[in-house]
Amino acid sequence: MRMTTMMTRRGKLTVALLSAGHLITDSYSSFLLPLLPMLTLRLKLTAAQAGWLIPTMMVASSLMQPVYGMISDRYLRRSMSVFGPLVAAVFLSLIGLADTLPALVACVVVGGIGIGSFHPQSAAIVSGSSAQNRATTMSIFSSAGTVGMSVGPVLITSIVAHYGIGRTYYAMVFGIVMWAFLWRYCPPLNERRGPAEVPLHRALRAVWGPLTLLYLAVVVRSAVHVSIQTYLPFLLTNQGLRLTQIGWVLSGFIFFGGIGGLFGGTFADRWGARRVSLFSLSLAAPLLVAALAANGRLSYVLLAIGGMFLNVGVPVNVVMAQRLVPGGASTVSALMMGFAWGAGAMLTPLTGVLSAHIGFARALTAVSVLPLVSVAFLLRFPRDGGEVAVVAGDGATPIPAIIE
Repeated sequence: MRMTTMMTRRGKLTVALLSAGHLITDSYSSFLLPLLPMLTLRLKLTAAQAGWLIPTMMVASSLMQPVYGMISDRYLRRSMSVFGPLVAAVFLSLIGLADTLPALVACVVVGGIGIGSFHPQSAAIVSGSSAQNRATTMSIFSSAGTVGMSVGPVLITSIVAHYGIGRTYYAMVFGIVMWAFLWRYCPPLNERRGPAEVPLHRALRAVWGPLTLLYLAVVVRSAVHVSIQTYLPFLLTNQGLRLTQIGWVLSGFIFFGGIGGLFGGTFADRWGARRVSLFSLSLAAPLLVAALAANGRLSYVLLAIGGMFLNVGVPVNVVMAQRLVPGGASTVSALMMGFAWGAGAMLTPLTGVLSAHIGFARALTAVSVLPLVSVAFLLRFPRDGGEVAVVAGDGATPIPAIIE
């Protein structure tokens, strides 16, 4: 792979370290998913209360990421990357000890802040580690997080199955070890130069059209992904699957999503980011619909493949945004990785309301069609190789930039 010859040894170590940190951190973000049915019964929650737990975490971990990104761009150079995994590990490993809804919400919110603060700064550090093949580099970082999310359900359900739900805190050891490595080896975020000195609001205003289209496409895709993650355990519970089986099915969906993201960056560097995004989303919708219509192993296989195509564009879209606003890497990374995902998660309770009327299977089938809406938005995004106006270093004259 050409990337290996274009990156310095320090750059490779940075990508490896922060990708490992992303894997560990995001594994805690999926702890709550397979335990939702159990926690709902234990705490006597309504379906609506249970449905709001995931969006609540997404607000702290995703919707607030632009704030974390702006703080990172202006002040902190590495603290969020170092301490984010520690905060996430400690608080999200305590959810099994929560005996009231407020205590559970507190664990979810503080743990979500740990997850969210890690992402924009780490994405910016990784992006700056290589001047070439940024989509491929970002795909490694992004896919590591998705793989971590896939490991989370298996890890936490295994702990609960062997030791009981009161021992979920055993899982925090992984985050503590990762924090120690990051404390020792994580490099700081590079100082911004040139276009980065342009006020962020001016840079965003110059490209608000294509950036809005990209943002809306990511929001819709995120709504689909989070809805399936949230309500699939309920559907599988109704079908009679055991807790560990639910963990494996959910992990398969998330894991193959990470595989899709890993290849997405390489494909985008070769064939174009917009083209790859359109192709993958066009295939995701029919595959997910077919998965929910099938039964048994065929359903799980189609679900994993559908999740793979659904997430091919995740790292690609982050790089597309960074190319539009090169002076605010942390902020626009947060906009695509966090704020858009958080906004999509806020639509998840609508799936819950729909499922109350027509059932989980039909509701998730209806949601699975929505990637085609993202396709409609991206069809209006500038073609690969096209030009958009990006604010110049003097902050006054827009200059053309190529969308690769």
